[in-house]
Amino acid sequence: MAFRHTIVRLMSLCHGTALKEIGGEDATDCETIDPQGLDNGTLHHLQTCSEHGFNRVEVLLHLIQSLITQSLDDGIIRVPAPIISRVYQTLSRGFVNLLNAKKIADTRFPFPFAQLISLLLFANIFLTPILVTSIFTQPALCVIFSVIPIFGMSCLNFIGVELENPFGQDDNALPLD
Repeated sequence: MAFRHTIVRLMSLCHGTALKEIGGEDATDCETIDPQGLDNGTLHHLQTCSEHGFNRVEVLLHLIQSLITQSLDDGIIRVPAPIISRVYQTLSRGFVNLLNAKKIADTRFPFPFAQLISLLLFANIFLTPILVTSIFTQPALCVIFSVIPIFGMSCLNFIGVELENPFGQDDNALPLD
């Protein structure tokens, strides 16, 4: 029974830590299943791992794998080797997916391109009405053919800004709950 409680707490901590890592600076702590149920040595090790330059998710995955291996050696769990191999493979695949999500969250749009887009949108706002009024003589057509392209380009810019960091706490972010 102690194995089950420990593995569930470690997996819960691993999941919460991974979500916080993806969320960035403004991410809040995720709820986990009673971390105080772990022994004091494990808790101290987890609290000091960032001081030593270790990734907390990697440390938790190592603890989970060590716990499974130790439980196999002690005879607490009796599972055939192919199934245990699959367990380790699933843990590894989860960590690879975390690293892929971190790549998305950490890669920022280059600043010079963002400045160029802002400058071109600004030029679009001023030049489009001038060019449209030189083509059309009816005021209604001028308004329609000026507002629609400006509104469309501005919307595309705002969508790009939202997609730059898909994780977080704002309304359009992917849920980390």
